[in-house]
Amino acid sequence: YNFWARSDDFIRQALDRGMSLIQAMGGNAIRVYNGIPPRWVEYIYDNYGIWSIVNHPVGRYGVTLSGTYIPNTDYSNGAVRRLLRDEVLALVEEFTHTRGLLMWLLGNENNYGLEWSSAETEDLPEGEQYRVKAEYLYSLMGGIVDAIHARDPNRPVAMANGDLQYLDVIAEEVPNLDVFGSNVYRGESFGDFFVEVDRAMGIP
Repeated sequence: YNFWARSDDFIRQALDRGMSLIQAMGGNAIRVYNGIPPRWVEYIYDNYGIWSIVNHPVGRYGVTLSGTYIPNTDYSNGAVRRLLRDEVLALVEEFTHTRGLLMWLLGNENNYGLEWSSAETEDLPEGEQYRVKAEYLYSLMGGIVDAIHARDPNRPVAMANGDLQYLDVIAEEVPNLDVFGSNVYRGESFGDFFVEVDRAMGIP
């Protein structure tokens, strides 16, 4: 379903309903996936004072390479890495002068989707395979963060990890991350979450 391909009247009506509810509850920022046109980010900001955090999934739901859809993204594949980096940087270029863009967000629990098989990992014990795959994922993220900073130095870059898995790898491979974002399903308490992020990375 492509919401942004609908008519302007349809989109405006849906946004007016949703953003007025967010505004009424005191919300001031939303997370939106790539695909939203810059003009609607500006519409949301100009009319409701709500900032947008634009999120590129960085291969979380597969990639299309040379016309072929690949459901399990292989972060060790050079062509895949170049494709994802280029996609993110094209998004940055598209939104460079957009009012209401608060920050960039990379991925969505990509650490829970390290399911590809490749020559680099197939001979390793299973536990080690996932750690090596994580190193490929986060080294790509680190390079993308630095490339975004070079093109858009005034906006922070965050990632959306799955809880704190591979936090030590992230600290090593993504040293210039501005904000550690995470989807957390711990119940009624965050536990040691914030303490661990501060210890490992020293960032919000």
